[in-house]
Amino acid sequence: MLAIDAAGVTKVYKGARQAALKDVSLKVESGTVFTLLGRNGAGKTTFVRMCATQLMPTAGEIRVLGYDAIRQAKEVRDLVCIVPQEGRPLRALTPWDHVYNWLQIRGESKQAAHDKTADILRRLELYEARDRPAMNLSGGMKQKILVAMAMATEAKLLFLDEPTIGLDPVSRRQVWAAIKDWKGKGGSILLTTHYMDEAEMLSDYIVIIDRGMIIAHGTIQDLRRVIPQNIRVDIARDGLDTNALKSFGSVVDTGAGTLRVFTFESAARDLSELAIRNNLPFTVSPVTLDDVFVHLVGDGIGDEPDVRK
Repeated sequence: MLAIDAAGVTKVYKGARQAALKDVSLKVESGTVFTLLGRNGAGKTTFVRMCATQLMPTAGEIRVLGYDAIRQAKEVRDLVCIVPQEGRPLRALTPWDHVYNWLQIRGESKQAAHDKTADILRRLELYEARDRPAMNLSGGMKQKILVAMAMATEAKLLFLDEPTIGLDPVSRRQVWAAIKDWKGKGGSILLTTHYMDEAEMLSDYIVIIDRGMIIAHGTIQDLRRVIPQNIRVDIARDGLDTNALKSFGSVVDTGAGTLRVFTFESAARDLSELAIRNNLPFTVSPVTLDDVFVHLVGDGIGDEPDVRK
């Protein structure tokens, strides 16, 4: 059974001059981490909220775990859990209150709720702060409360809408570990993120959305092939002739005093030697998902549509 099966999904907000989502069709396999990438306002959250039965599509069909997300919304809600992008914990409640009470609401026994709450709070390093009101916690700890609430459940499908936003690198990796454990137990996750390293680390399959439409999809390996060259060389631009670098491959100005050259392994050595002869710092690395993302959606920077959620 597919975790999500969406066909021809379109969403037009009232008063908008263009669609937030346009004819989106995709399938999410069960037991996978499926990631949506896109610029701010590309339509990722709109799609997540429709799958989670929080929004009605203007057109199209969405089936979640075999149920119609419109006609069988209650059945869907019993099987899913969401970490919303703009969610906030209740100020006066503690981390323990949030997780324990949420599990009780979802039908867990007192003992099971106790054990699961203690486990997830320890894994996310919230246990020592379990009795402190959320209003007295840092922004990152508040975000981890929301993640803990979702990941303590036995939902079949999690919607994680930018779950690590505002977290420090250590906390992000704690959440990554929890996501991997979830997947290892057979759970399914629909993830949105702006962190390309996070997407590379966690995703089984990625869809890139721009202006409400799918513009690329595939595994990490599939998407890297969007850029013909497989190596990038970042080199300080001081005194270098940009046109001369074009003989090695595609050249991009990073805007930070560095030129990025996309090239092949056969030319990377020659380019490195050029940098050494000119006493210029440089780095050599494989093409990343970040490079692919900018390559696909970067041309339209500065153009803002009327409604992009």
